[in-house]
Amino acid sequence: MNILPEQATNHKVSLAEILQSRESRQKRQQNWLASCQTTIISLTMVVPGEVKDSTIARRAFNLAWQALETLCSARGWQVINREVFCLPTGPEGLLAVNQPADVVKQACVECEQHSPIGRLWDIDVISERGIISRQAIGMAPRQCFVCQRDARICARERAHSIPALHDAMEALFHDAEIN
Repeated sequence: MNILPEQATNHKVSLAEILQSRESRQKRQQNWLASCQTTIISLTMVVPGEVKDSTIARRAFNLAWQALETLCSARGWQVINREVFCLPTGPEGLLAVNQPADVVKQACVECEQHSPIGRLWDIDVISERGIISRQAIGMAPRQCFVCQRDARICARERAHSIPALHDAMEALFHDAEIN
């Protein structure tokens, strides 16, 4: 079952649009924290380059959303609220779950790690303390999907070209036989 239609805008977004989208997402997250008063799961996609709303991003999002819904159901977690946003800067989703943030973060990281395309998912877990990092729960940082180094270092250094990153994304889908 697809949450979002696969037909994407394929609109090239500017840096200003990306920054505005991040700011809007943070405001939504804070509003959800205030209104739901529980742990928030924020789902976005790792999509390098100027086109953030693509068919591959939507497919990855749909699979991630289904995985999160399955995770919540399998663990018996009460979902207080859920919403999906179809934006030119890429698909986003929020889930409010009535569970401790550290427990949710651990489960979400495991979910990312067990999916063949989980590296394309960016699942943030937010509590009143802020975003729970992998390091806060004793886990290693995300790996680059091109060279396996710390992804933050590769991103900061712009170690890989956009075509190389797109090729790596396509390879993840191909290897998972989802494409």
